[in-house]
Amino acid sequence: MKFLKLVWEAAGVRRLKLAIALMGSTFGMIGVLVVVSQVLDPEGHTSESNVPDLMGLFLFVIAAFSVIAGNAVGQRLSVAVVEDLLDRIRRDFADLVRRSDYGRFEAFGITRVYDTLTRNSQTLTEAAILSIHGVAGFGALILGGLYTLIISPLVFAVIIGLIITSTFFYRLTQRRTHLALTETSERQTGFFSLFRHLIDGFKEVKLHNPRGASIEHEHLEPASGALRDSQVFAAVQINRGVSVSYFFFYLMLATIAFVLPPFVGDHGIIVQSLYVAIFMLSVVEIILKAVPVITRASFAIDELKAVEQSLREVVSNERPPSADVQFERIEAQGLMYSYFDPDGARSFTMGPTGLDLNRGEILFIVGGNGSGKSTLMKVFTRLYEPESGGILWDDTSVESNNVTDYRTLFSSVFSDFHLFDRLYGLPEIEEKVVNDMLGDLDIAHKTQYRDGAFTNTNLSTGQRKRLALAVALLENRPILLLDELGADQDPEFRKRFYNELIPGWKKEGRTLVIVSHEDQYFHVADRTIVLSDGQTAIQRQNGATS
Repeated sequence: MKFLKLVWEAAGVRRLKLAIALMGSTFGMIGVLVVVSQVLDPEGHTSESNVPDLMGLFLFVIAAFSVIAGNAVGQRLSVAVVEDLLDRIRRDFADLVRRSDYGRFEAFGITRVYDTLTRNSQTLTEAAILSIHGVAGFGALILGGLYTLIISPLVFAVIIGLIITSTFFYRLTQRRTHLALTETSERQTGFFSLFRHLIDGFKEVKLHNPRGASIEHEHLEPASGALRDSQVFAAVQINRGVSVSYFFFYLMLATIAFVLPPFVGDHGIIVQSLYVAIFMLSVVEIILKAVPVITRASFAIDELKAVEQSLREVVSNERPPSADVQFERIEAQGLMYSYFDPDGARSFTMGPTGLDLNRGEILFIVGGNGSGKSTLMKVFTRLYEPESGGILWDDTSVESNNVTDYRTLFSSVFSDFHLFDRLYGLPEIEEKVVNDMLGDLDIAHKTQYRDGAFTNTNLSTGQRKRLALAVALLENRPILLLDELGADQDPEFRKRFYNELIPGWKKEGRTLVIVSHEDQYFHVADRTIVLSDGQTAIQRQNGATS
């Protein structure tokens, strides 16, 4: 199976230790079989001697110890190998996500990446624990079959014939297993995507009971039922193989006990063969417990590889940024970007439109909801790659070879910002500098910066925006882009934000791009651009309209 092959390949220098552990467990089980089998006398009764068989006991102890030690060492090694493998996969995923094109990654589905990584990581960890028992049991099953060749070639031939037949029917029952697991994975991702609506929209659900009832009864319950059905179907597909294996091994017991005696003639051989068959059945129990988990682990590997490949397809070919960048003028012309619905039809198109920005100015971007303000900002910062048009940075076209440098011009707080709990990626900054910044933004009474992290991020929406603003200011980049930051603020801070802080940041040498709909503060801007239906409708400069 793919999982076992992957573990063996990933073991590297630990393969020898892993092989020794597996052989110790396998041969230990066969040792137990042989020692106990030899205790039986030709008539099928245990020896009646009054003298303990110390040699047999000694050999039994060695064999049992080999099983226990081999399983313990092998399990520890296999878990270590799998966890090393998962560590590499997690690192690869993190690197691929970080280098992905933002627009294509956004369309790809954040939930899918997160769900695939977390769910399948757990599956692989569980498989690492059981796989050693299954592999050692499989080896013991083969050696046990060969042991019957010594006892009776006829019994051996019957056992081999039944095993081959069992394998054929097992594979026949597993043809739809991969498809069933794929369907289960898709439905699981779909269910948790819906469940996120209930969690992320908890306030809206509590305030609007019909919405909550609709999410629960019309969407979540059917999705949960479909997931239940697909889980059951996948389990049934796997268990069909288990049932087939049990059937043929019980058939093997019945054949040895009731069919073969007239053909073998020696009752002692039949007794020994039955003992071997019962031993093999106990080994099959071990194998069949491991098979479903290993099957799911093999599917998990396929799913992880599929998502990894999809991430590689959205990785942008960009070089690392330079140490320091500046600008005098940025000019964008003919920018256009479209969103698509699940059927591939355009649901909204921003542009074609243009935008220019001069160093040291305050530029306001305004417009109604859905006019394309935030989309324009994401295209202008090259988070989104435009479908058409281009951006000139000091007369140099922004392309894949310099787009990373271009992005380092911007610090931002978008309307859909993420609030980090510490200053990731920033050089060591004194706590006093950070806390003074928090005080200036009037949130020092809510959170502080200690030991490299913020003490509290469970803040109101307006306070969260101010904390994100503090981080953006501490980045100290040439351009500060703020998307609707004045919204959700109390009137006193909003007034100070527009009339004091923004002009003050300009005096410090920052260039500011402010997305806003609060027209009472438009006078603060050097220029104002009005968007309508994704296009520039009006440009105002110092009170003039163009």
